[in-house]
Amino acid sequence: MKKMYQNGCHRLLSFRFAILLAGMLLLANRSYAQAPGTEPQAQSYAWKSAPEAIALLKSQVEMLNQQIPGITEGTPLYDNTIRRVAYFKAIIQELARGATVAESLELSLPAAATLGFSKEATYTSKIVLRALKEEARVTLTN
Repeated sequence: MKKMYQNGCHRLLSFRFAILLAGMLLLANRSYAQAPGTEPQAQSYAWKSAPEAIALLKSQVEMLNQQIPGITEGTPLYDNTIRRVAYFKAIIQELARGATVAESLELSLPAAATLGFSKEATYTSKIVLRALKEEARVTLTN
């Protein structure tokens, strides 16, 4: 009786494994990601002119610089404020070099990821960088 139970149990486990494997293979063929064309292209936005963008970003940097002394250094709020300042300053530099507003948002992301190039190994998630870029896009579009 004991041997019969063990053989039945092994067959049941291998049957369950086969069903699980088949289910995983069927689901692996399905894609749950967004279609690549769902995000609007940068050219489809009505961007502000470079001088307007520079003026807006300079006022944002001044406002953030006034807030920094009241924030405890080393906290996530402090790092995010520094990150925003670094990103906005980098956008201003890219605009001054002649890049378009849309291009400057992309070209400036490394400055945000490294807190203005002051911390080489700083880990900045893609979610944070995407949020910064979206904030800048909203600010710099008409």
